[in-house]
Amino acid sequence: MGILTGREEGIRLVANYDYAFIGPLTDYKKGMSTRSLPPTDYYTLEFEKYDQIRGSTIEREEPCFHYMQTGSGGQVIDPKTRKLVPLPEPKRPKVDQLYLALLNESNLVSQLVEITEDDIESLREAAAKRNR
Repeated sequence: MGILTGREEGIRLVANYDYAFIGPLTDYKKGMSTRSLPPTDYYTLEFEKYDQIRGSTIEREEPCFHYMQTGSGGQVIDPKTRKLVPLPEPKRPKVDQLYLALLNESNLVSQLVEITEDDIESLREAAAKRNR
């Protein structure tokens, strides 16, 4: 799993999660990575301000959330050559990037979706339809 991009991805996924919020990433810290192939990278994400669009209110004393995603270092078989090739480098969280964060637990981000200001209203509408 990695960071997705765009309004369509957010609209498609928002109904599958208990909580969702939109906000700019203020800071992040990369933690340990597993030794599996591909590895899993662990992050602590900080969102000082966010607008919750789905779920009951997330009560937080600190603006930090946990997140994990597939790291680099894995390999796949190229269908044309039938040889192992490296997986593409996964997107990393970016400070000041606007994200739709999707959660099933109030402190663990399951999925991040990069969005723009133009996407916010349609994502709110999609979340509101699913909340009814």
